[in-house]
Amino acid sequence: MRQRIRAVTGLGVLAALALATSGCGHHVASGDPAGCSSPPAAGAGVDGKPGTMVFVSRQTGQNEIYTTNVNAAGTGSSPARLVPADTYPEDYPDWSPDGKRLVYTRDYDGSAIYVINANGTGARRLSPTPGFDVNPSWSPDGTQIIYTHLLQRPAPGQPAPMTDIDIMNANGTGNHAILTNTRFSVEPRWSARNEIVFMSLMDSPALPGLQIYVMNPSGAGLRRLTSGANNAEPAWSPDGTHIAFGSDRQGGGKLNLFVMNADGGDVRPLTHFNAPDEAGVAGWAPGGMAVVFQCDVNGDKENSPAAFTQIWTVNADGTGAHDTGIQCSDVGCDPRWRPN
Repeated sequence: MRQRIRAVTGLGVLAALALATSGCGHHVASGDPAGCSSPPAAGAGVDGKPGTMVFVSRQTGQNEIYTTNVNAAGTGSSPARLVPADTYPEDYPDWSPDGKRLVYTRDYDGSAIYVINANGTGARRLSPTPGFDVNPSWSPDGTQIIYTHLLQRPAPGQPAPMTDIDIMNANGTGNHAILTNTRFSVEPRWSARNEIVFMSLMDSPALPGLQIYVMNPSGAGLRRLTSGANNAEPAWSPDGTHIAFGSDRQGGGKLNLFVMNADGGDVRPLTHFNAPDEAGVAGWAPGGMAVVFQCDVNGDKENSPAAFTQIWTVNADGTGAHDTGIQCSDVGCDPRWRPN
């Protein structure tokens, strides 16, 4: 499988190692020949509830954060840029538990963690200057933020960098590492049950490919949940009992979304798509009844700014895969539902 290093423009800071070989051609569960480029199916997705999503778009030639409204039928509308316009790319937005703020990565003076109000005001930098910091996520009580600190500047054609996983207070104080000097441990996310999930190459080359791990917020209790193939982009359900993730475990060039129990058991597919399109980068609806994800048309074009990607939703039981009609960034749109 081809591993894709997604880089933020400007200084070329690594934003993620994403899966990239396919996924999304037709939905087997519904029997409908629906691909990423298909029009929305009436009444599908979003569990019948309207809401707001944040995502990354590339409308001006660089990654920027937008919000969109999604109606009860699962159709998006009125995308609007959140962060005031400037020349520095933005990535990895994540809602605070109360839905009043977001953290995100901004590629300025390295790459750093920023916080902003949900109305787009009050943006400020939290992580040290300079640095290479990505993938912020809130603690369930909103008092802390977890993120990945890259120990070296990434470079195309070089091995994935060594990393720390750090925690800081929501005001930027009290920064400390809980997992140090491991190979590409990224996208940490904090569960409602006070566990951290992330993806890593720490066991490579003995165990090839990206794998998913969990640990306590202290860094203790580290354990691997997956093995074989590539398993990446983990996302907790709102109650912390399940993890959605992307994987190429089906072979044949497929990349689909799966869900597993918090202990790694009972793995089952959420999407049933075929190459060359791709499914990945998932987030959950507030009630846990649906998952939002990025669907990439012609996955072999994903590294190209001309690639066409859309935000889709699927019910948590794998039914109702549905296009919201909102286009997003070709290099990772990170769609996230706003908490209720």
